[in-house]
Amino acid sequence: MKAHNNYTLSNILAANDAVLATDIFLVILYANRIPPHLALTINGKLFTLTVKGATVDGEITTLLRTIKKNSIETIFVRLNMPQLFTVEQLKSEIKKYTLAYPRVDVGAATCLAPIKDFCQSVYATDTKNVNFIFDLLPKLELQNKLSDCYHLNMEKYMQKNNFALHQYTLNDIYDSVRQNQLLTN
Repeated sequence: MKAHNNYTLSNILAANDAVLATDIFLVILYANRIPPHLALTINGKLFTLTVKGATVDGEITTLLRTIKKNSIETIFVRLNMPQLFTVEQLKSEIKKYTLAYPRVDVGAATCLAPIKDFCQSVYATDTKNVNFIFDLLPKLELQNKLSDCYHLNMEKYMQKNNFALHQYTLNDIYDSVRQNQLLTN
């Protein structure tokens, strides 16, 4: 894999629960770790893929409680609502793509997989060479699909309300998956 340029999220605002309960958010959990964990929320419903399997229609309020309780450094990137889709259709799309994978596994799927499929389907984003969140965000930005950014517990990692995503490799992801599989077995 070729080396990537850093992708920096700018003008990151402090998150509040009311804002996060609306619209579409790409959630970057453990944003300061390599690799981070990714999820998507639509109008307060959580969709994510982990080594334990898929979560669909989870509650963002539950996630926010966990983030606050455990001081998990998290960034929320608001995606523009696509035209021609209702909220229910969007939830149905991400649910279909999340459930298409049994779980995160080495060589099979990462937590980015359903999000990538969703962006390709809903935003017509070219995701052919997208393997990491720092590959996907610039493509969404070029399409003017990114809106504002919010954070929880990121104060000590940001500089002037900006945060550069760490670079990592597929091996970093697979190492993390293997570690998580050991912890959950």
